[in-house]
Amino acid sequence: AVFTPGECEALDRYVQEGGAVLILGDGEWPQPPQGPAPFGFASGDLAIGDPADPAQPHVRPYQFPAEVTGAHPALEGVTRAYLYRPKPVSARFPLTGLVEKDGQIFLGVARHGAGRVAVVGNAEMFARPFLGREDNARLLLNLLSWLLDGRHQRSAADLAAEVTGSYRFSGRDFSPTENLKNEPGPHVVDAGVYAHLFTGLADGFLRDSETDEEAFLREAELRFHEMPRVVRQAVSRFRQHGTDSGVLLVKGLPVDPALPPTPADPKARVRFTSPLSELWLAAFAQALGEPIGYRQEKNGLLFQNVVPTPHNAAKLSSESSSILLDYHTETAFHPFMPDYVLLHCLRPDHDGAAKTISASLRMALPRLSLRERAILSEPLYRTGIDYSFGSSHGTKGNGPLLRVLYGDPFDPYLTVDPDLMMGIVPEADAALKRLHAVLHEVRRWVCLDTGDLLIVDNRRAVHGRSEFTPRYDGRDRWLQRVCVVRDLVPSAGHRRLRGRIIDTAFAV
Repeated sequence: AVFTPGECEALDRYVQEGGAVLILGDGEWPQPPQGPAPFGFASGDLAIGDPADPAQPHVRPYQFPAEVTGAHPALEGVTRAYLYRPKPVSARFPLTGLVEKDGQIFLGVARHGAGRVAVVGNAEMFARPFLGREDNARLLLNLLSWLLDGRHQRSAADLAAEVTGSYRFSGRDFSPTENLKNEPGPHVVDAGVYAHLFTGLADGFLRDSETDEEAFLREAELRFHEMPRVVRQAVSRFRQHGTDSGVLLVKGLPVDPALPPTPADPKARVRFTSPLSELWLAAFAQALGEPIGYRQEKNGLLFQNVVPTPHNAAKLSSESSSILLDYHTETAFHPFMPDYVLLHCLRPDHDGAAKTISASLRMALPRLSLRERAILSEPLYRTGIDYSFGSSHGTKGNGPLLRVLYGDPFDPYLTVDPDLMMGIVPEADAALKRLHAVLHEVRRWVCLDTGDLLIVDNRRAVHGRSEFTPRYDGRDRWLQRVCVVRDLVPSAGHRRLRGRIIDTAFAV
């Protein structure tokens, strides 16, 4: 804010006479506003921490812990603070530094006349993603206690434990319905009303998707741009901003009128009279990024058939039917996991009972405590290698060490697989169990019908499937699946001859 000289004088007089003021700086403000500032407050350039990743010694982070030392009352019980994009601060009078690094003060206090002043270079260290980190909550409460000259009913230590351990921020008032189709919003777009236009898009020559895959994909990309604007707009918005539910449901796409029997072997290549399903999958995949496959999944098919099989009915696999396929991030263990998973329904199950379930991190996050959110952001978790990638017994924790929450701390991404993931310390394991519980609280589901396409944002939502009863009669539930990455470059060394099939081997 820009202050007038009169406002600065009034604040100064207020403190001189025994008042208290807490000044919170803005970490994103490009430069201090011109003109007078209360108490001569000024902040410097963003500070950076020491290299955190041994593999990238040239990269220095903007968020890092800092040791706290001193005998000030606001530091009672505080040993470390967690800084996010910190800015050094100064004032007209000397500040006692509570949080310092390399001679710079990021949080300072001073007595001024009969009153007290505290200044923070960037207040984001006390925002939701960081209040549960290190001793930030206790530091903030100690600081407020000192400003109030100790006039409070409970100790800062008790309050800090309560705040970080149980305090939850209320989220938006999401509708209580669990059926995605019954909940209007940007996560549903109806293609059925444009059926004649989509049928027309399938006319004309198309390269064979098996023998000339790249030409088929390029043509599918061009035909996406001929789709109705409302559909293209929904996909563009989903790619850029996502949805609160973490999914986009495109209803009513045309399917092959001469649909063959549901394949008994999901690894077999199915020949269609009209390649409608592969055309839609390729078109939407190209609009989101680049379709890819995995050598261990369905023999590396790009367009994968998801069907029930009797020998995998009770295994943790997309071919199961008699067990709940619990919430999971698709290939959570993989260094090149997909950004999106596309599920196109060619044929629902006989009883219409199979529910495709999703749960969004954006909806679940406000239900976590500050401490749980902080713990889930630390590299304290090991996930397991999927059954289909060689882990024959579905061993927990035989995969990489990772964070469950990562990326933008204010709108993080998610990697979780409760069936195969474990925390390496008890507190991490407890936070993982709590996350699974709150994901269940915000679950949404849809019984996919013929022509429905469900797009799952694999980094913001988890998905699963309920039990159902197959008959193995050629008319069982049949989905086609495509995985999509935003960028092919990171996996280039794991794909042969510029192909799209990722061939990464795992030690299991």
